[in-house]
Amino acid sequence: MVKEANCGEHREDCEFVIRDENEEEIIDFVQQHAERAHGETVSQEDVRGMLKEV
Repeated sequence: MVKEANCGEHREDCEFVIRDENEEEIIDFVQQHAERAHGETVSQEDVRGMLKEV
């Protein structure tokens, strides 16, 4: 099953979207994106909370 994380749903100024079947990869990429693009640290639990099945 494919899951999606869409940063734009949480920050209006961002178009970052990632889709993958591997939840751990999504979490890693979202955490890297948050740190690099927004200077924020996001927990694994927070990322899991933003995932949607697509």
